[in-house]
Amino acid sequence: MDEHLMTDEEFLRQAKAWADAVRRQAKANAATFPKGKKEATHTYIKGRYAGKTEGKLKDKVGYVLRKRYGDLEAVSFKIPVHGIFREYGVGNGQPRHGVATKSGKEASRNVYIKRSMSDWIHNPIDRSMENFADLVADYYGDKVLLNFQKLDANTVSHQGVM
Repeated sequence: MDEHLMTDEEFLRQAKAWADAVRRQAKANAATFPKGKKEATHTYIKGRYAGKTEGKLKDKVGYVLRKRYGDLEAVSFKIPVHGIFREYGVGNGQPRHGVATKSGKEASRNVYIKRSMSDWIHNPIDRSMENFADLVADYYGDKVLLNFQKLDANTVSHQGVM
């Protein structure tokens, strides 16, 4: 058994390293798409998105480590909306699997652009989720062990812990 107990700083550092590794793999997956933006950013000239700028997908993948009461509560991966469209293989009116998912209505069968789904973001997360689960289990197991070691026999017997 390992005698070293994980501290809060070590846990945050390792969680950040895990998120960096997932982000790095997602960026590599996004970089392999054969079509996409040629420049670093693209500004729409006309249409409903006129004036809006969006960057390359591989440059816009990020994450946030959210803490509550000093403990890590969540790891959120941030991707632009067009990354979600790429993940689901939808866009420009083309529904997912030929069915409009939001309204539930029958979709138009006129497909102008052939689109395919790509697990560019979910695949790295799913593949490394077990490593993150082990990290979380080690950290919180160590926290429970520390709290249990602080209890003395008198406290345990009078408060009914055992």
